[in-house]
Amino acid sequence: MQLVAFLFISFLGLAFADRTGVIKGKILIPPVLNPSSATVILHTSLGEEIKTFVDSDGSFAFHGVPQGVHLLQPFHVNLLFPEIRLDVNRKGLLTRASLSHNRNMVLQSPLVIRPAAETQYYEKRKPFDVWSFVKSPYGLMMVISVFAIVVFPRMKMDPEDYKELQEQMRQGQGGQAQVEGGRQQGAARLRDR
Repeated sequence: MQLVAFLFISFLGLAFADRTGVIKGKILIPPVLNPSSATVILHTSLGEEIKTFVDSDGSFAFHGVPQGVHLLQPFHVNLLFPEIRLDVNRKGLLTRASLSHNRNMVLQSPLVIRPAAETQYYEKRKPFDVWSFVKSPYGLMMVISVFAIVVFPRMKMDPEDYKELQEQMRQGQGGQAQVEGGRQQGAARLRDR
C-alpha cells in the first residue's frame, strides 16, 4: 500500500511539476580581452532576472529556465552584444532563438554569440576647424576687436579738419554751399593721405 501511495504521489509530482530546461551557449570574446568580466542576463517572461558569469572559454548555461518567451542579454565592458529572443516550450526545450531586433535571423542551438561592435563611451574629438571657431561667440569677439583696433583708428579725422567743420556748422547760416565745400575738402584731405 505504501508503495502504491509513493508511486501515486511521485506521478502527481511529475505531472504538475514546473517543467524547466537548460539553455547553453558560448560568447565569442577576443583573446586580448578578459572573459571573466562578461556576464549574461536572462530576463524571463515571468519578470525574473537570472544572471550568470561565463567560463574562461566564454561558455555559459542557465538551468531551470521556465517555458515562455525570454530575452537574453550578454554584457562585457569593452564589447557590445545583440539581445537574443528565446522561445522555450513546455518541455523546457529551446525551440527558437533569434535576434530581438531581427526575428528572421535565427540562431542555432547551442547559442554562439558574436560581439556586434566595440563599446565606445566617449565621442571622438572633432578636428580643429577655423571657420567654426570664427563663427563661435569667442571668434566673433576677436574679429570685432581686431576690426576696432586696426580699422577704427584709420577712420579718425584730422583734428584740424574737425575744428574747421565745427566752425562752419556754428556759422550755420553761412550757406549750405560752404558746408558742402568744407566736407568735400575734408574728404579730399583724407584721400590724399
